[in-house]
Amino acid sequence: MKLRSNNLRGIWFWLKWILTAIGGFTLSVLFWNWLLLRQLKADFHNPQIAIGWMVAVFGTWFVTLIPLMKKKETVMGHMDKQDESTVTWWLIWISLTIGSFFLAVWFWTPFIASRFGSIKNPTTSLLWVVAVFGSWLVALIPLMIVMYYKVDKAYEDARIRRELKAEKFKDPVKIKAVFIEESKRRLPKEVSEKLKKTPQTIKGGHLITAILKDGRKIKNVFISRGKEILGVYDQEELTFEGADIANFETADLTSPPDFTQKIWLRLDGNSA
Repeated sequence: MKLRSNNLRGIWFWLKWILTAIGGFTLSVLFWNWLLLRQLKADFHNPQIAIGWMVAVFGTWFVTLIPLMKKKETVMGHMDKQDESTVTWWLIWISLTIGSFFLAVWFWTPFIASRFGSIKNPTTSLLWVVAVFGSWLVALIPLMIVMYYKVDKAYEDARIRRELKAEKFKDPVKIKAVFIEESKRRLPKEVSEKLKKTPQTIKGGHLITAILKDGRKIKNVFISRGKEILGVYDQEELTFEGADIANFETADLTSPPDFTQKIWLRLDGNSA
């Protein structure tokens, strides 16, 4: 069978996510059964023990899924790392919602059974439903208010970050560019041969201090392909030609200058 999606990394991660989720739940059940039944000899006929088992199993399983769920969202491309706080708050809200329900069940089941009789009795069961769901909903009100504030703030922060990021590219500062003929930018052959034996600063280029025949030193000259001047930094215009370069020194990259678009003068006329 041919997969319809080309995102194989996402597909295989999704399969691993499902298997890990199933395996995590199974391990949680096995662990708590082993601890409560074999080690502590707990009586599962006791409602509090049974409810405690459910809280422990689902709680452990859910907590272990949190980092996996966040990783899934990142891998599938639904959010970046900065927006993971939004998912974190949602996961906290879900876990507290589930946990508060089990807590209400854990408290009211033995309390009502000891005072009003078996919960199998229709009147007692109705009282149990009202008590459990009533206290659960009351507990959810402040929780919903807090979580709404937290999640709303996280979404708002994410929106502001996206807008600020987009704002940077709305009206970008173009590189200053002038057109200098290639023949005037070409290095002398001996300098070019020497430069090509020097390790590149970046792929396809060298950043050097040019030593001119008149003794001047021009810092931060960028040489493309080891043979022509492509640009200079912190210069308003080109005051020399390639043929004027007698020697060079490699740039000191331990304390590089602030290479920004505003001070980069490109010499091939391309300002993009």
